[in-house]
Amino acid sequence: MKAALFFDMFLAIIGTFLKFLLLCMAVFAYTTCRSDSDIGTFAHVPFSTEIVVRTAENFRTETDVTAFVKLCSRHHVTVISLLVKQDEDSQIPSGRVYFHSKIAQIAPGYQEFDVLQSMLNLAHPLGIQVRAWVPQFHDQSAVLTHPEWQMMAFEKGEVVPYTGSGNKEIFANPLDPQVQQYELDILMEIAANYPVDGITLDWLRFDNYNMDVSYTTSKIFQSQTGISPLTIDFTRDGPERIQWNKFRTDGIANYAGRVRASLPASLPIGVFILPPEFEEVAQDAGKFNVSVNFLAPMCYFRDWDFPIDWVWNNCMANTANKAAGKAILPTMDSGLSDQQYRQILSHIRDEYPQVSMLSWFHHGQWTENMLERIALMRTW
Repeated sequence: MKAALFFDMFLAIIGTFLKFLLLCMAVFAYTTCRSDSDIGTFAHVPFSTEIVVRTAENFRTETDVTAFVKLCSRHHVTVISLLVKQDEDSQIPSGRVYFHSKIAQIAPGYQEFDVLQSMLNLAHPLGIQVRAWVPQFHDQSAVLTHPEWQMMAFEKGEVVPYTGSGNKEIFANPLDPQVQQYELDILMEIAANYPVDGITLDWLRFDNYNMDVSYTTSKIFQSQTGISPLTIDFTRDGPERIQWNKFRTDGIANYAGRVRASLPASLPIGVFILPPEFEEVAQDAGKFNVSVNFLAPMCYFRDWDFPIDWVWNNCMANTANKAAGKAILPTMDSGLSDQQYRQILSHIRDEYPQVSMLSWFHHGQWTENMLERIALMRTW
């Protein structure tokens, strides 16, 4: 009797062990046969997703907005960052707006179509936030109305209007008090009339050391330092150029402080920034981080022919040093390979665990395939 009972117990133990062994084999087969994307889904908490959208390339009618918002909802988009003030001069003059403004000129073709209001009406019921993307000093419309506001550069011994690398862009002087008030008025108008979930500033900078040398800026700098900026060698580092750049970075930081003081305290403010190592643009986030809620570094390594590891070793690292604990929202360029995205996202997860959202920028029209791909990459 005891022998039979022992034998039955032995069989039960063997049976349990075999079931456990089969289960282990099944789990092993599942983990080894899954694709890399499945492994990412299993292993990581998904990043939240912000989509940065240029308006003229994507929205001509409310039907366009409706279709886009539905796609965003289907593909797990958390935030739509909508261009509400034109940022370039290629198609529509910079500074024209895509909402019903009483201050700035409305973009041609949008006088009857308030894109910002339409986006808010359609996105909010689906739980999608809408941020107003508002470029600041790349503003042809303001300069055409007030030519004295144009940003001036010192080139070949002459003070000339700065027109960008392609000689087709028009910029306003970031340090002119009247320019700053005009841009502030637009921001306050948006905040007062539209229930946006945040405002992201852009073009809060210069393009190089040799600007702005307009009469207005030169007079202020000379009164503070006794130095005329026209006597500075902008091609070489030195005490005077350092003093000049401090004057400009302080001016940009003071303007960021004015923005924060002029808008509701509960309204999040962010800034798209160039990599901090580009000191010549006078955009020192370490001086204005107190005035914003997040920094969005544009780590577009291909634009400057940098190796891919520059993204996490330089751009992200330098931004983290400047952020002083403020949120970092890496802005991802579109069009990279899967392998490149895997490298970048792996390093962001491992080295910058405070990052919970990625911002995705595309210059042209967003497609469903692009949104579907980003939805997959949230877990990489």
